[in-house]
Amino acid sequence: MKKFVQRAISKIDQLDRNQIVDILGGLAGDVQMLENVLESIRDGVILTDEKLTVQYANTNCRKLVPMTILHTYEGLALSKVLLDEHILHYIDLCVHNQQLDEDNEFSFQKGESVQTVAVTVFAYKNKAREGGSSYVVMISDVTEHNANEARLRRSENLASMTTMAAGVAHEIKNPLAAMGIHVQLLRKAFARKESLTIEDAERYLSVLEEEISRLNSIVVDFLFAVRPMDTRLRLGPLVRTLEEVCSFVEPELNEHRVQLRRDFSTALPRLEYDEHLVKQALLNLIKNAMNAMEGGGKLTIQARLDGNQVQVKVSDTGIGMDEQVQQKIFEPYFTTKATGTGLGLTVVYKIMKEHRGDITVQSKAGEGTTFTLYFPVPKSERLALDRQSMTEAQYEA
Repeated sequence: MKKFVQRAISKIDQLDRNQIVDILGGLAGDVQMLENVLESIRDGVILTDEKLTVQYANTNCRKLVPMTILHTYEGLALSKVLLDEHILHYIDLCVHNQQLDEDNEFSFQKGESVQTVAVTVFAYKNKAREGGSSYVVMISDVTEHNANEARLRRSENLASMTTMAAGVAHEIKNPLAAMGIHVQLLRKAFARKESLTIEDAERYLSVLEEEISRLNSIVVDFLFAVRPMDTRLRLGPLVRTLEEVCSFVEPELNEHRVQLRRDFSTALPRLEYDEHLVKQALLNLIKNAMNAMEGGGKLTIQARLDGNQVQVKVSDTGIGMDEQVQQKIFEPYFTTKATGTGLGLTVVYKIMKEHRGDITVQSKAGEGTTFTLYFPVPKSERLALDRQSMTEAQYEA
């Protein structure tokens, strides 16, 4: 249809009145069909020009965000139509490409419940006006989606806590047994001598103090691992965080004769992630990799887009691990180190679940290990990627 209209425009001088009326009638029918489609979807859709003047808004917009009640919004400034200043501010940031760390979700009180909407802004070139841009504002109700995710996280946290509790019960057996034995020995020593000097009791008391300290450490680590994380997801470029982590660890890696290699794609979409938690997860993996390469080696951090997710791989050339160890590596309190707590990778696993992602491991004894972090691409970024792919395909055609 688009090519037909372009051909008709190029030959407009050769068309008579009836032909032009037929073409305009066909276009009007197509526009009506498009409006019917936009009216049928659950999302709110607002189309504007480069000055944010409304060209079209479907009726669902009023159900999702505060708007002036009018029969039509066409020709009005968006700031006069949309009544929420926070959404207007976000849209303005999107138009000027300054929304990197802004949250695109907004909540409103609707009766006794709270409704949360996600706002996404897409820009496209308007070929009808040279150099002009138009914008599509998508408003989606994510209330139920967020509630389902919260329920899923609570279920996973409960299952994780059950596993952790079993691990704690196992861990505290040994210190409690040692304490019980030395209390009995201390009781027997009292029975033999009826009184003890501090020197006589010191060997028993030192063991009791050591085991009490060990129990305290187990409880502290347990609380850290099971306590709900204060996760604050923000839309931003993951590559920036990866670069900061690499710059931070590179001096220490050099001291341990570990060569760091960066391999980041230049076309990664923005992700919703907590920068602090992701840095913690990466640092845990890098520390494990460094410990696996005591004689030096190579550490590679790679980031690639794979379908609807971004994969971040942390690969080392260290000692690796066998299949049996790989199957237990994310279990609480499992460690191959003499002084390890066995909670480092458990925390990494929990962080990835907080990001609605995943983590896997591939390794071979004597050849190295690769941990892969999977981050889901937000819906808004997937739509942007689809539009970019379509534009590139049209350009190539």
